[in-house]
Amino acid sequence: MKLYRSDLEQFISNQLFEISADTLDLDDLQFAGDTISCMCSVEAASKGYRIHGHVSADVQETCDRCLAEFVKAIQSKFNVILTNDETLIADQNMDVIPFADSEESIDLTSVIHDVVLLAEPFKRLCNETCKGMCSSCGTNLNESTCDCHDTNSDSRWDVLKNLKN
Repeated sequence: MKLYRSDLEQFISNQLFEISADTLDLDDLQFAGDTISCMCSVEAASKGYRIHGHVSADVQETCDRCLAEFVKAIQSKFNVILTNDETLIADQNMDVIPFADSEESIDLTSVIHDVVLLAEPFKRLCNETCKGMCSSCGTNLNESTCDCHDTNSDSRWDVLKNLKN
């Protein structure tokens, strides 16, 4: 996603950009659509510009518990500062991109790439109450039940189970 200096100087507000999912080089993610939506605004900042907004997309996922495929909408906010101020560039606590006065455009593809990756959850679940799969027969316990019994019981713990009774 490329923003030109003329866009920055006009201080765009809530402008929608459609980004092709292929341009972000996210091979591990499968998108349900071909585009990623990015809504962004520009404001004046110290010797530069502040760009903020949010990114949203529909991602094709596989549940970590039951292996069912599902589509999940992801959304994430971003906030970056474009500046030539050396003190801001050196600050490790801010998302700052060096932007010289001579530059005519800025490519935010790497920022969008990182925002989409950070929006991806650690544990992908089709729903919060997913029951997973039977460890013996592999039946998806969300769709049906099985007649398997827990054959992996450890006899070392039987004494503790009897204390309960």
